[in-house]
Amino acid sequence: MNKRFGVVILAAGLSRRMGRQKLLLPLNGNTLLGHVLATASRLDWSDWIVVVGDPREQLTAICDQHQIRSVFNPNSGAGQASSIALGLQQLDCDLDGILFLLGDQPFVSVPLIQALRRKFVEAEGLSSIVVPQYQGQNFSPVLFGAAWRDALAGLQGDEGGRSIIRTNQNWVVPLDWPKPRDFCDADTWNQYQALLHQET
Repeated sequence: MNKRFGVVILAAGLSRRMGRQKLLLPLNGNTLLGHVLATASRLDWSDWIVVVGDPREQLTAICDQHQIRSVFNPNSGAGQASSIALGLQQLDCDLDGILFLLGDQPFVSVPLIQALRRKFVEAEGLSSIVVPQYQGQNFSPVLFGAAWRDALAGLQGDEGGRSIIRTNQNWVVPLDWPKPRDFCDADTWNQYQALLHQET
């Protein structure tokens, strides 16, 4: 696999529905964000960046523990698109594909990320968008070919890359994934409680 992959880990959300910074919540001896960073650290990347919000010091400290560089997004209230653009500004320009990981998906796995990368290589095109699916529904993380870099950087609001996926179906390469656990996140306190009852 000779492709150059970068990863942007999005960790600047305001956690409005949770009512507190969810990425700092404990889970099986780590934090939600810590689990995602530990998984990312087990793979080789040509470049990587974590986009953090508040509390800046605590989130940055978690990134430092995993030796992953981070950048603070002072405009995180403007929505996820601002973090996507900031992350892309920090990444090497000479990449073939860019994976976007969400900081609140603690069970995202190395096998899933490896499968996304293999699918991208098989697709043989920098315009490919590899989207994992479970029972026909799209999930994150998504791997975008470098051809979408400008479009991603130009997004607005809180929708992220979903609008690009929706309007460019011809370029979408679905990856059927049988393990929905990889996609579990925690937007609410009840969802977080459900995560606590699962093993990492």
